[in-house]
Amino acid sequence: MVTAQLTPVRVGIQNVLIATDFSHYSNAALEAGLQLAKDYQAAAYVVSVVPTGEFLLAGPEAYVAAKDAALRDLAQLKSELKQAHAYAEGQDYHMYLLEGEVAQAILNFAHQKGIDLIVVGTHGRGGLGKALMGSVAERVFRTSPVPVLTLGPHLRRFRSRPSRNIMVAADLTRASEQAVRYAASLAREHKGKLTTVHVLHDLPAKEVERARALQVIKTRLSELLGREAAGVQCSLRVESGRIVPTILKTSEEIDADLLVIGVRPSSGVLDRVMFPHAYEIMCESPCPVLTLRETPAERDS
Repeated sequence: MVTAQLTPVRVGIQNVLIATDFSHYSNAALEAGLQLAKDYQAAAYVVSVVPTGEFLLAGPEAYVAAKDAALRDLAQLKSELKQAHAYAEGQDYHMYLLEGEVAQAILNFAHQKGIDLIVVGTHGRGGLGKALMGSVAERVFRTSPVPVLTLGPHLRRFRSRPSRNIMVAADLTRASEQAVRYAASLAREHKGKLTTVHVLHDLPAKEVERARALQVIKTRLSELLGREAAGVQCSLRVESGRIVPTILKTSEEIDADLLVIGVRPSSGVLDRVMFPHAYEIMCESPCPVLTLRETPAERDS
């Protein structure tokens, strides 16, 4: 278990990547990402990806047509950003059209540009216009070495600098340790409130045993927060029930501005079968979800 001896996590955002597929939901992520970059005085990179393999399978003509359509969409988007928000390309953001497998193209670009945060929406158009929903978004947040901010279809609130309520889900595994520390640092730097939530499937029936179990868990959560939580208004909650509904219900109860969760690295095509919670939370959350991938050094042996 990680304790206060860990090096403090710093929240530094200098380069933001915003992925778009020109859908309604990715447009919401685009606006949020650009506002966040503006608030942090960070460079913003708006990218869209032409999924080369899929269109080439349909023939060279389909690929050329898809690329031309994407270029037109980017030009239209540039015009809309100028008219609606007075955003100018080259000054407020940089725009790129990428080619290749969608998730990998996003991750490669993030590495090349030294991206600190990736912002994605979670719905897109169907067909060959590959959505940032499902396998693409999931591969991004399970593979990305930097935090990924996801805005889902049930989003009801977004604040680019969450200064009120940050909630972090802590299951006391190594996958959640970095998320807890990062959330504590975020709350400290923005003078916000942090709620750390642990969900048990069932609590002991006997009152004495229940009280003992709750105390043990809260002690471990306090140790996990360590010095990152110094000066932060913290609340520790232990809830019982099914994981995803309980986390979502709790985020509603406290009116969370941001939900932070740790995720396991990608294990391939069985990710959603083996570790479904992050994906389900991402799809259903009423507030943005910030995911931090467990790094190899932190993984269980």
